[in-house]
Amino acid sequence: MIAGDAPRTIAHLVSAILSRIFLSLRVENAGAVPRSGPCVVVANHGGYLDPILLQMGTPRPLRYLVTSDFFDVRLARPFFRLAGSIRVPEGGLARETLRAAQAVLEAGGAVGIFPEGQLSRTGATGPFRPGAAFLAARARAPVVPAFIEGSFRVWPKGCRFPRQAEVRIRFGTPISLSDPRDDRRIREA
Repeated sequence: MIAGDAPRTIAHLVSAILSRIFLSLRVENAGAVPRSGPCVVVANHGGYLDPILLQMGTPRPLRYLVTSDFFDVRLARPFFRLAGSIRVPEGGLARETLRAAQAVLEAGGAVGIFPEGQLSRTGATGPFRPGAAFLAARARAPVVPAFIEGSFRVWPKGCRFPRQAEVRIRFGTPISLSDPRDDRRIREA
C-alpha cells in the first residue's frame, strides 16, 4: 500500500458498502484492472455518482482528476481531499495537475479519469479530451477502459437527489499507448 492510501482505502470500502445497499450494481471483467503498478482507468461520465461507482468496481483505490467546479464546492471538498483527488483547474489540465497525476503513477498508483471532462447532459458519451492518453503514454502506464451504464438514470446532471436504478460497469482490456496523442484507441475500446 502506498503511504497515505489508508484514508482512500477506507473511503473505498465505505462507498462499496453503501452503494451495494442502495444500488443494483453489476461489474464485469474487474480483473482487467491491474492489482498493482501504475494504471489509468478511463470511463464515460453520465452521472454524479460515477467516481463512487467506478471505485466500487475496481480492486484498488483510484485517485481521480476532479474539475475545480466540483472540487471547490465547500461541502464536497473534504471528501475529495480524503479520497486523494487531484484538482483540475477551470479550463483544463494544468502542469500542476499533470505533475500530481504523474507522481501517483510513478509511485505505482492508479488514476481515474473521465476523459469527457464533464457530465453528460443526455447520457450519451461525449467527445474525449486528450489528457488521459497523454498522461498514460508519458508514464508508460496501461489504460483500462470502462463503460458505466445506468448512472445517468441514478443521478444525472440537474437532478437534486439520486434515484434507484440498475448500473453495470464493464472493464475492457488494458491498452498500452506509446503516443501521447493517441486517444483514438481509448475511444474505440
